[in-house]
Parts: sequence; structure tokens; C-alpha cells
Amino acid sequence: MIDTRRLLEFDFTDKRVTVVGLGIEGVDMVRFLSRHHAEVTVSDSKTRERLAEQLRDVERLGVSLSLGTNDEGAIAEAEALFVSQGVPLNLPPLKTARDHGVPFLSMVGLFLELCPGPIVGITGSSGKSTTTALVNEMLK
Repeated sequence: MIDTRRLLEFDFTDKRVTVVGLGIEGVDMVRFLSRHHAEVTVSDSKTRERLAEQLRDVERLGVSLSLGTNDEGAIAEAEALFVSQGVPLNLPPLKTARDHGVPFLSMVGLFLELCPGPIVGITGSSGKSTTTALVNEMLK
């Protein structure tokens, strides 16, 4: 569901971009998008009080905030959405955004598109350390 192919073609300057979920990943995305001159809106179902620590980092960046609910208008009217990993993709506002053709992007997708070197992904519930060590030896 996350469309990473469009990241490099997307110029964020003056684009309406909504970040859904203001956890660690969301704060990092807000910083990145602000540096790239996007018009950033943050949408999070948590209240201002529960997000106090994260808000200290992002309020000075001049972003719009929609807190305490996932604002369907801000989400559906965005030109792109960055949805934090912890946010369920089946939320009604996200369904509305999909129906409106808003591209869903992710921090991981952004990294994969912008990383200049080859990437090796190692996943799974066990054996990652061993596999990583083996891949490291093979690449030396």
C-alpha cells in the first residue's frame, strides 16, 4: 500500500503534506519535510498533553497541528501522506485519502529511494545477527 516509487519525483516545496502519527518517526519526517519547504500538517489521535515532548520539537517549525483526532480533511486534502509505522492503515481517514488518490509514502521508503548505495535487507524472527555477520564477511 505504501508507494515508494514516487518519492524521488516528488518535489516537496510548497506541497501540502500531512504526517499521520507524531511518534519518533513522525517528528523526524516533520523535520525533513520542513527543511524541504513543504506545507506540513500533523494529524495525530493523541491529545496535545500526551504529545507534549514531541510538540516541543515541531511547534517551532511552523507546522499546522490537528491533534486529538485524525483529521479527515487534512488527510484527504494532502498532496502526499507520510504514515508512521504504528498507525493502522485501515483508519477511515486513510481510506478516504486512498479513495482520493493521495499517495502514501513512508520514512523507510524515503530512505530506500535516497540512499546512494546498495541496500541489503535482513528480516525475520531469528537468525538476523548470524545472517548479518555472514553477509558482512561476504561483502568484505
